[in-house]
Amino acid sequence: MTNRPYLSMIQQSVAHDGITFEEITPDYLYKVKKGEKSFLMNDLEMGLNTSSSAKLAASKSGTYDVLASHDIKAIEHVFLLNKHSRFQASDPFQPAEDLFFTFNEKVVVKPDNGAQGKNVFKIDNLEKLKETLDYLFSLHVNVAVSPFYSSTFEYRVVTLYGTPKLFLKKERTNSWKHNLINGAASKHMEKERMPLLGEIAERASHALELNYCSVDILDTSHGLLVLEVNDQVMLENYLRDNPKEKENISEIYREAIHKRFETL
Repeated sequence: MTNRPYLSMIQQSVAHDGITFEEITPDYLYKVKKGEKSFLMNDLEMGLNTSSSAKLAASKSGTYDVLASHDIKAIEHVFLLNKHSRFQASDPFQPAEDLFFTFNEKVVVKPDNGAQGKNVFKIDNLEKLKETLDYLFSLHVNVAVSPFYSSTFEYRVVTLYGTPKLFLKKERTNSWKHNLINGAASKHMEKERMPLLGEIAERASHALELNYCSVDILDTSHGLLVLEVNDQVMLENYLRDNPKEKENISEIYREAIHKRFETL
């Protein structure tokens, strides 16, 4: 068993189901076994999603393009290839500048495949835009540019094979971002909002062909807009703030593990 509390919770969720975890790399890589069947679990990744769908979800711009093609309302993310790429034929700052004005001189710039709100910047002037792009390109990442939407609340819906399993509500506090790791607060989720949020999340997961994911949705003056979709379900920070939810979260992982064995 692991020494990581969150991973331990996941392992214990199936402790009475005849499922065992054989440690390969401590606290990281395990062979999950049930009878004659087994699969590798890398950190929290248990392999319910195809590699192509997971790679697509990791791209902010790719995710938007697919959602838009399915008429799912989402925040536009436009891809900018790193200026140091051997495939880059022109200076990406010009299209970035065009987007800056198209999006009313308030944009969000981030790595196209970033996570947890790292290196995400709100920009309201061209000098800062160029400076930020140069910085991100120096990290050898491609960039996504999106319009900025002011939003007090963000919702997260966890889906398993298209069925909503958990609804979270987050309120920004000392930052314009909604990441719990950066200080956003978990709030009570109103039941009357769940049907519409669940429908959006279900449509998004099907569009991206993700069997197990979480869908982040911003509550804006333009309505509910999908911000991003995460192919790996991570609820550690939510559990820290809401310890009473441990049983519900454990059950989600338990069901996901059993679904994985059904694919073998």
